[in-house]
Amino acid sequence: MPVQNSKENRKKCLCPNCPSYPHECDGEVLYCAEKVGHSQCDVNAKGCLCPGCLVWSENNLKEIYYCTRDTIELASARGGSAFGGKVVMRKKKPDESNEFYQTVADIKTIAETGESIERPMGSLKKPGCGLSLDNLHFVPAQVAKIPLDREEKVKTGVIIGPVAKKPLKVSSPIMITGMSFGATSKNVHLVISRVAKELKIAFNSGEGGILEEEYESKKYLIGQYATGRFGINEDVIKKVAAVEIRFGQGAYPGKGSYLPAKKMSEEVANLRGLKTGEPAYSPAHHHDMETPGEIAEKVKWLRELTGGVPIGAKIGCGNVEEDVKVLAEAGIDYIAIDGFGGGTGATDAYVKDNVGIPVWAAIPKANQTLQELGARKNVTLIAGGSLRLSADFAKCLALGADAVYIGTAALIAINCQQYRVCHTGLCPTGVTTHRPELASQLNVEEGVRKLSNFIKISTEEIAEFTRIVGKDNINKLSSEDLVSIKRDLAEILGVKWI
Repeated sequence: MPVQNSKENRKKCLCPNCPSYPHECDGEVLYCAEKVGHSQCDVNAKGCLCPGCLVWSENNLKEIYYCTRDTIELASARGGSAFGGKVVMRKKKPDESNEFYQTVADIKTIAETGESIERPMGSLKKPGCGLSLDNLHFVPAQVAKIPLDREEKVKTGVIIGPVAKKPLKVSSPIMITGMSFGATSKNVHLVISRVAKELKIAFNSGEGGILEEEYESKKYLIGQYATGRFGINEDVIKKVAAVEIRFGQGAYPGKGSYLPAKKMSEEVANLRGLKTGEPAYSPAHHHDMETPGEIAEKVKWLRELTGGVPIGAKIGCGNVEEDVKVLAEAGIDYIAIDGFGGGTGATDAYVKDNVGIPVWAAIPKANQTLQELGARKNVTLIAGGSLRLSADFAKCLALGADAVYIGTAALIAINCQQYRVCHTGLCPTGVTTHRPELASQLNVEEGVRKLSNFIKISTEEIAEFTRIVGKDNINKLSSEDLVSIKRDLAEILGVKWI
């Protein structure tokens, strides 16, 4: 709750001394007070004094960066009033589109309320602008085909690596992608691992090693075998439910990953086998997997070492057909394709803005290649990269994916406000920082509740899309259930065009 805007509280206010304080707006103080609101100027996140402020501690405040806070009404979600009718957000940045900001708000609303979004009147969506998943629509069953009623069950389970000796069976097609301990905080990993165990969904360790607490959910844990091999060894590999060889990812395909020195805390360094304050670089490729034959040998070795858990591969979307062919012929159990726009904690802007293709363009290519190889029933196809809401997930399934990876959407549900300062270690929401005073802003119990809400509601919404097209299993969704309102998009994806 906002505090009283009193002379006494204003005297205690630390805002003018904060490194993030917008000095061009001199005289603006006590942002946490009622009717004061956020700064009228743009605030660049460079640190936060809120947790050390007397006004903060005396009033038991929970949100930080009050100079940028805003609130959104929850009237658009069923049951929103039960949560006070509002959720705290940072104010919209000048360079953000209304659509992006609304998507973040929608994820937070679902996570807070545990309900689907409801809005009156017609859709405000403007069809036909650009090529994206937004220009794909589901074809509703009406008379020729009959839609299913809400009470009719839809199967949402997925088997990762169906021909593996020990396939990974999960309750939802929504999986949490690899986000390393280092790029993200310990509390993020605790939240994700608990939610995975409770909801029986798959989650990926990322390349920074595996925390002891995460092994409590090892039945659903995918261990990432990345180029840097940080925190990964034979003992670790033997404990996981699946192994993912990471060749690349959507944010920087063809380029090695990087963890800045300022984020290399003692705990992160110990898990990675590095020194505190030392930056971590991962090579652009695996030096022991430079040929198809070497990849096949590594897959065989990992399969024997683990006793037959699924061995997967993650690639950035580029020359999809050729890459998928090499991986399928190497005996891979699942392939995760990560598209342009995928998130990361730190990489060069010139790379993430200019390399790779969107995942929606890659899915049909990968799907068709596996079919031509006669491997489609044996290899699970997972899609990721800039997927945010259930409509994105369901459309990827209809295009040919068996499951989807989410990262940024999960972080937003947990607590992320998209300040985009992940690389600095100054994340004010406790998501991508290891500074104790900032990391503590992420309450694990609250994070578990919110992420669980988001996964459960998103899974049910995928099931509802499936009912709408007249089917009873998400695995039956296909390109026949889609229509494009853009001719170019229809030709790229091989779907109907209106």
